[in-house]
Amino acid sequence: MIRRFTIEGFKRFEQKTVIDLDDVTVLVGANNSGKSTILHALTLFQYCVETTRRANGNGREPKQLALARRSVSPDEFGVLPVADPGDLWPNGRVRTKGQWNALSLRAEFDSGATIGFQLQMLYNRFSIVPSVTGDWRKAVDGREIRLIPIFSGFLPREEYLTLPARRDRLRLQRHGEMVRNLLWDLREHAGGRWSTLQELLKELFPESSVSVAFDLEVDRFLNATYRDRVLTRERDVMTAGSGFHQALQILASVLAPGAGTVLLDEPDAHMHARLQDRLMRILARLGSEERVQFILATHSPQLLNAAPEGAVRICMDGRVAALRVEPDQLRLLEELGAMDRMEIVPLLTSRAVVFVENKRDRNLLQQFARKHWGEKKQQDIWRGLTFLYTYRSPVDAGVLDLGRQVRDLLNSPDIASGRPVRMLAIGDRDYRTDASRRTVLRTHAGRAKTDAYQLDFKLLLWDANEIENYLLDRTAILTVLDRQADERQLGTVWKQQRQAFVAELDRLLDAQREHVRQSVATRIQQEDRRLALKTALDRADQFLNARWKDPERWCDAKAVLGDLRTWLQSRGLALRIAERDIIRDMAAVPADIRKALRALHTLSRAPGRTGRASRN
Repeated sequence: MIRRFTIEGFKRFEQKTVIDLDDVTVLVGANNSGKSTILHALTLFQYCVETTRRANGNGREPKQLALARRSVSPDEFGVLPVADPGDLWPNGRVRTKGQWNALSLRAEFDSGATIGFQLQMLYNRFSIVPSVTGDWRKAVDGREIRLIPIFSGFLPREEYLTLPARRDRLRLQRHGEMVRNLLWDLREHAGGRWSTLQELLKELFPESSVSVAFDLEVDRFLNATYRDRVLTRERDVMTAGSGFHQALQILASVLAPGAGTVLLDEPDAHMHARLQDRLMRILARLGSEERVQFILATHSPQLLNAAPEGAVRICMDGRVAALRVEPDQLRLLEELGAMDRMEIVPLLTSRAVVFVENKRDRNLLQQFARKHWGEKKQQDIWRGLTFLYTYRSPVDAGVLDLGRQVRDLLNSPDIASGRPVRMLAIGDRDYRTDASRRTVLRTHAGRAKTDAYQLDFKLLLWDANEIENYLLDRTAILTVLDRQADERQLGTVWKQQRQAFVAELDRLLDAQREHVRQSVATRIQQEDRRLALKTALDRADQFLNARWKDPERWCDAKAVLGDLRTWLQSRGLALRIAERDIIRDMAAVPADIRKALRALHTLSRAPGRTGRASRN
């Protein structure tokens, strides 16, 4: 198996890039980060092995084979689809200041052997120069590198192909044109692997089965059939779903004899999340049982979560870093939602972390940002941020301890960079008094700077009770309902109910006072457990007497909005109060929200970047 692969001067990898490989290696990264480029480089490496392998003298025994220098015309070079041969070199530069630029690929095998190739474009021909150490023949004999591309469909009918023709299509990544041939060849010439294929398909699709029939003496086309619980009669395999097609293409290509290293580009395409998890476990098992190495390029959080320990490689900043972290650090990322949403990649690249309570809070911030800045600017700013979820108030979740753990993870040796880790936590006020809110903000700011933490950290707590309280904009809500009533030709009915709706809103707000009073008192007692309940209630009354003129800011906004929706339904009004519609129809984004958006904008700007953060 290949244990280390080195690329230099190939496409986006202009500088020497070393990738350590395991039995199963999972490449993750942003779009255009180099995942597929690594697979292409390995495919090119296999082509170079096949192209330069020649008999040494008159000998024909495997031990007498040698890798010899070879030049190939662009017409013969069909290993990678490029419009121009120069596209294989960084920025298409095959020459620099009169010198031919070299493209270098080198593989180190677990046997100790190494094979390297240097490619140059000399006089409109590819010059391929090999170099070897150790017993390279043992490393590559019967162990080809095989790329299985994204599933793009099967042919409606498939002719029988000879072995050389099948190999050509495998090399050209045209797997969809030969899947029936692969199935027939497995059944006829590799009975054990045919049984393995059937068993593995049963693991993924318990109620499905596939069979193949072909008479070499009589038939021209192969017949592969499919059936399941619904399609009880055997029909052509084309009738199966795309997820089954994807799994069939992968497993048939993997089990076809001769593969030593299998490259899978987006193997999760067309597959349900549960199937992706099962597929990863199957690949890991096949790697052990069949001695096949797997290298996957993916954006799938399911494959990432199911990957064997130490298998993940992050493509970022022109390098490939091993995600070698402790199991408890990986669990931390899972608990914060980073793995489920593939936030691990932007987390490592931006190193700008925003802690919020949950996805709902993140989505509300995003909608306010789009209202304030427009969609394009919001997306630009969000690209420089990584949102992690605490699933309760960041303060109650111990956000400083979480921040320290995330910082330590990002500073792990293999993935550390020279950029600092910067953090912002945005949380609800949760019925704190003004003095209590100031104390929490001051305490967290001070503790973050102590030797125990040493964090670049800022905490924001809403001036209102929760972010949802800013949605209780009476004018915006009525504007939303007025528009919907006009669009749905309910204007007359709505006008008759409009004043009653306003009265219901006032009633719901008034009814909230006792709930808020009890909640404020509970918070006061939590902060000073020596206080009697009566004293806490008296202090809660003092707090609310000065502030209840704006009950929208202190009530349980989620409950009020839910009750308003119930009221509309009870009146038979087909109108809805959606959060995004309320935000859209606000006259302006509330000042407290704008303050948080400015903090997010500042955080998204990489340290040292010129220019001032927008005041807006």
